[in-house]
Amino acid sequence: MKTFILMVTWFYYGQPSATSHAEFSSIEACSVAKEAVLQDAARLKADADRKVAKARAQGGFLNPIVPTVSAVCAAK
Repeated sequence: MKTFILMVTWFYYGQPSATSHAEFSSIEACSVAKEAVLQDAARLKADADRKVAKARAQGGFLNPIVPTVSAVCAAK
């Protein structure tokens, strides 16, 4: 039985990267998990964008540190 590995690395400015992996029995399951990770990253960016907009509306400034992510499904 072929297995697939989801490799995920989060990159934060000024911090070491954080890498993890998980095994899946199908490429479909791996792809679903990958999309969930990418959606989490998009949610974090959207939250930061809302905070920046709110700070600007109040005459302030905010420069949040938003992580970027790399997610790859590969056959094992």
